[in-house]
Amino acid sequence: MHDKGDYEGAIEFFKKALQSDKNSIHANYELASSYLALKDYTNALKYADKVITANIDYVDQAYIIKGSALDLSGKPLEAIKTYNLALKKYNKNHSLYYNLALTYFSLKQYKDAEEVLIKALKLNQLHASSHFLLGLSMARRGERVKSILALSNFLLLEPKTKRSASALQTLEDQWKNTAKQKSAGAKEEDEFNTGTLMLGILQSANDNEANKNKPVITLFAENTNTIFTILGEEKKDKKGFWWSFYVDYFYTLATKHHTEALCYYITQSKDDTYDVWLKDNLPKIEALSEWYTKYLHKY
Repeated sequence: MHDKGDYEGAIEFFKKALQSDKNSIHANYELASSYLALKDYTNALKYADKVITANIDYVDQAYIIKGSALDLSGKPLEAIKTYNLALKKYNKNHSLYYNLALTYFSLKQYKDAEEVLIKALKLNQLHASSHFLLGLSMARRGERVKSILALSNFLLLEPKTKRSASALQTLEDQWKNTAKQKSAGAKEEDEFNTGTLMLGILQSANDNEANKNKPVITLFAENTNTIFTILGEEKKDKKGFWWSFYVDYFYTLATKHHTEALCYYITQSKDDTYDVWLKDNLPKIEALSEWYTKYLHKY
């Protein structure tokens, strides 16, 4: 019933379960989850606290429900305290970091969101939502290169879902520097100045005589490959998460000649260009998939 969206029906049966076993941790947790989905934050907190107090099972998940209920009910600072308290005990739970980042994002504390999302991705590099939120956070800060890297990774993991179109639009905005929302005074960090300058050069070059008749997707693939390559070549003496996690990944992808396949694959939510291209280029996607699997096994 819960999975089908019948939260009230689910709650009725979970309460019957509690009549059989009033101390059932599982039933209390499921009640908290269903009440959260129903936007009944008072009861979500009530049952989440029962799970947390029992301190047996589902405790980390209950903290996530509690933090979400506090945040959604207009108490973001209490939510942050809840997540940080939970992370003292469950610092290997990437979902706790992600939900903490969501609260920071809602407060427009994008730098704090970045720091927390990096921790989440170090624990689970395949967590698409963390890549997505990180890309949005960097876009809000005006850090275009970082946003492009994170959103490209998100779209590789999730190319055609409800939020993929939004992510692709934000990605295109970062390339064109047309994003409407930016933090006041936020500037690209010095470490990516070269990449930022190159974004402007490449966008200007799109109107050159040699490029004016090229399809948009072709220019996108060529420009993306150039950025990945330049960043990779600049990485030599650079340290830190963005260089070791994103730049190394996309530079290696570019040197293995998979950028074209990547760019077609991550634009699926826009139109049928990918489907048409795929008919004659299936081996390229298969090669990208094979490389991707091998790259992940390095970690």
